[in-house]
Amino acid sequence: MKKFMFRFLIFLMLFGGLGLYRLNELNKIPIKVENFSTYNLVEIYVLGIVMSVLGYPLYPEVAIEHLSLYGHEKGSRKSDFFMDSQVVREAIENYEGPVKLTWSNSVYMVGHPEARVALALNGATLFKDGQKISIEVPIRYPQNAVAPLLPGLKVQEGLFWVLQQRGWYHTGIMTWTHMLP
Repeated sequence: MKKFMFRFLIFLMLFGGLGLYRLNELNKIPIKVENFSTYNLVEIYVLGIVMSVLGYPLYPEVAIEHLSLYGHEKGSRKSDFFMDSQVVREAIENYEGPVKLTWSNSVYMVGHPEARVALALNGATLFKDGQKISIEVPIRYPQNAVAPLLPGLKVQEGLFWVLQQRGWYHTGIMTWTHMLP
């Protein structure tokens, strides 16, 4: 069992190191569809899956949203994960009509109290109908945006935008709902 664990950890370190190296190299390519080979597109496609699986324990909603790009249906989900966010609570308390939720990308860093909600809902629109809160999230990536996740680890979201343009990802709207007590 010890040999297996040792080999698994070595494999994980090599795979992780190679993945971070390739991410760094892909981040350097100017974001235009024609700049990416089919091999690069496959790398980005797999990167999205790996990031979603590894990120699920910290950011389950972000992983769900990203993985929804692999299919056409986005749907609606019930959750109150966003109720701990100061930005969302203020939008609910001061609600006079649909509110666009925005955060600076500096709050994306792991450990920031708004990171989970900001990554999942930045650019979404909040609606309040009585006690029902609905947040419509556009599931798509911008061409030029960088998400700093850890010190020294940034993801150029335009990499995923390229997959959208090539038809490998399917954009749409996902709705998160919650009933206030």
